[in-house]
Amino acid sequence: MRRFTWATTYTAGGVAAGCLSALLMIQHAGIAPVATGSAWQSRTAALSGPQAFYARAHYLLAGRLPPAPGQILEASAETDDEGQPLSAGCTYRLAAREPLPAWWSLAAVAGGTPDGSLQAAVSSDSVIRAADGSLSLAAARLPAPGNWLKLPERRKLSLLYTALSPDTAVTSPPFAITRESCR
Repeated sequence: MRRFTWATTYTAGGVAAGCLSALLMIQHAGIAPVATGSAWQSRTAALSGPQAFYARAHYLLAGRLPPAPGQILEASAETDDEGQPLSAGCTYRLAAREPLPAWWSLAAVAGGTPDGSLQAAVSSDSVIRAADGSLSLAAARLPAPGNWLKLPERRKLSLLYTALSPDTAVTSPPFAITRESCR
């Protein structure tokens, strides 16, 4: 009986360790900065590489289908450009770096991960560009003049950028994220 108990304990411990290591790989494998020193990170490149299994599993565990490689780009940011975590208690200025694709969207997501609940979104269909073609928007809890992205009530958040047909390889972050003020 004693051997059975030890064998069961070792087997259960091995299964638990295997599940934990798989979850850690799913969360951390295949995600890379969009550009060196960028706050934006993406799994898009990993969807067609050797870490594709883990990248797809990341989306499937969250109940989402993974984006189609070569057709949709998805990037997320949990920090501003200075490396400070994004907080709903702050106001941010997001400035587009050209060129942006024909269709894109930017969403604020509660919980600090792109798998959290969607709070608010803006897209290429709903923003207004300046006369010179530049694009800037405020991300804050309270309404701001011009383009505004409503931040969630929860303190921890992330930004989720999605773009259609990113034929050109993304070499720079889609938006610069600058903290303007905090309360």
